[in-house]
Amino acid sequence: MNCLSSTFKYLLYILNVIFVAGGLLLIIVGSIMLSSMGSFSSLDQAVDTQFIPVSIIVIGSIIFVVAFFGCCGTIRENSCCTTIYAVCMFILFVLQLTLSIWIFVQNDKFIGKMGDVVDTVWNENDSTNGYPMDALQLAFGCCGKTNFLDYTTEVPASCCGYTDRSKTCSVDIYAELPGCKQEFLDFWSSNTKIISWSSLFIALFELGIFIVSCCLASAMRKR
Repeated sequence: MNCLSSTFKYLLYILNVIFVAGGLLLIIVGSIMLSSMGSFSSLDQAVDTQFIPVSIIVIGSIIFVVAFFGCCGTIRENSCCTTIYAVCMFILFVLQLTLSIWIFVQNDKFIGKMGDVVDTVWNENDSTNGYPMDALQLAFGCCGKTNFLDYTTEVPASCCGYTDRSKTCSVDIYAELPGCKQEFLDFWSSNTKIISWSSLFIALFELGIFIVSCCLASAMRKR
């Protein structure tokens, strides 16, 4: 293998190692989002609030697997494997860029739907539906839709972090807590910004790997 091919080989290997770390980072970010949401899940009338973090974990897993095998293919110096890897990188680039653009364009609409989720949860917060506000309040450390004054009778124990509804919630605790709707919107607003910019950066990174992979595959075939 000539000097140029060796350069492309080791450059691609280094990029793949970084990309493996990027895949792991996406898995961690998605997992943290799911963990932060706790036991809260969407209702039938609202969008699935777990869709984005689960998608991030899936994308991160795919990136990790593709990059790992890309490292192996690069070391083996197989032009066919490297070409297939380049095609996979291009497909990932298109998907990642599409996701990033979609989040940028639909962000305001998506945040609005997240607000509708809280409205739906509040309107259906009764024993028949299993008091869904409890899960939201436990997950985000909030109380009520706007604040604790939304509860005209007794403030639920979940406002104090208790899972047992029979416990009494102290006013010293829930009086300082923010409303759940704003907390929920802030959670998604900050995370969608991180996801959109990260997706754009990763997409550009994938484009660079695709170009280097094509150059390396071409050099391997000429050799």
